Amino acid sequence: MSARGAYWPAVIVALLVGSAGANIGFMVVANRDASFAVEPDYYRKAVEWDRAMAQQARNAELGWTVSARLEPAAAGRARLVTAVQDRAGAPLTGGAVEVEAFPSARAREITSFALESTSEAGVYAGPLPSARPGLWELRVRVSRHGEVFTRTISQDLAVTR
Repeated sequence: MSARGAYWPAVIVALLVGSAGANIGFMVVANRDASFAVEPDYYRKAVEWDRAMAQQARNAELGWTVSARLEPAAAGRARLVTAVQDRAGAPLTGGAVEVEAFPSARAREITSFALESTSEAGVYAGPLPSARPGLWELRVRVSRHGEVFTRTISQDLAVTR
């Protein structure tokens, strides 16, 4: 092998090492910043795609509706209020409402909690543990008498004062 071509193996090794180093750097940045997020248990959700589509069909059959609003409370706190109605528009009472909530800007900060029934029929409410202003994703699950209804809602939370 001539001396002129001897540097090519070193260039190839340097490119491979540089590529691996850049990937490790990207991984560190992605895991450090809460605005970067990967859907938790995404593989299981992908495998259960047929079940998710069956749930969507069941949601349509039930015809229930869920509306939500985020109300600012004391500084740094908020209250999530949901109204659940049946197909006829009547309040749905006696249900159990569970929520997964996270701000879109910090999608890694997922909070799961249950809402309590209020004195108003079909209205369920509870404190949102973190009240970061901005767009939130609310994954609502309502169960009553063995029936389950799900809905994903994007809701804006105004700045609390």
